[in-house]
Amino acid sequence: MNYQEFRCEFLERMKEVMEEGVNITTEQINKNNGIVMEGLMLRKENARVASVFYLEDYFKYWERGVPMEQLVRKVLWQFEHCKPKFDVAAEFFKNYEEAKENICFKLINYERNRELLKKVPHKRILDLAMVFYYRIRKEGETEATILVENVHLDLWDITQEELEENAKRCTYLKLPVEFINMRGFLGLAQGKEKPMYILTNKERSLGAGTFLYPGVLKQAEELLGARFYVLPSSVHECILIPEEDGMTQEALTGLVTEINENQVDPREVLSDQAYYYRAEDGRVHL
Repeated sequence: MNYQEFRCEFLERMKEVMEEGVNITTEQINKNNGIVMEGLMLRKENARVASVFYLEDYFKYWERGVPMEQLVRKVLWQFEHCKPKFDVAAEFFKNYEEAKENICFKLINYERNRELLKKVPHKRILDLAMVFYYRIRKEGETEATILVENVHLDLWDITQEELEENAKRCTYLKLPVEFINMRGFLGLAQGKEKPMYILTNKERSLGAGTFLYPGVLKQAEELLGARFYVLPSSVHECILIPEEDGMTQEALTGLVTEINENQVDPREVLSDQAYYYRAEDGRVHL
């Protein structure tokens, strides 16, 4: 069964078991890195916001051997027990003073998101773009995010500079940096060589931009030495590797590219480029 055949059968079964009064539709949804996915939209009568389930994800589950009926039950359970995400038209989002304390920044790839960047405020950094998002919180954790668009700046009557300054402040305070020793993370004994570190935030989500936090690169310098490499392993984290004899930025760039192609969800790829830090100027370089 290919994707189209799976899609047709899955939608038929959903229509058979879904309660009356629920509208079932599909929609093409733009994701990070220019990826378009097909969303299964379930909306109760008089509800303004729909629950979204990505059919490609469920097709992958089916390919791994999960029965169709189990996947249908999973969607039904989530639809009944998980509230849909907030609508950007919700009243709370119209008031910047109410929204601003939960607006943070994240990094995405510049080239892969050129179309998206036409409609969102952003700042180019290396081969990346800093963009801004609202964190929807539930039970102390981030449940979902809403990307800030240019229309929101007009709605809030603020400049991009004001948005960026506020987002940086909130990100630094609410998502503090976390250095994770990779050997310890993998359950390995510590050796004599300088360790590698995972650099992320306390939620370990959308934390690749933590290397931009004030003082973080100096902290990394104390752990790794005056020169080290920054490998953007996903939108969620970077890996810091101390400079060693025989190690080159070109070789590490090849490694990052290979890992992105074979191990990272395409929606979470940040960059195929390894970066290099040197203490002489205190900056990360392409």
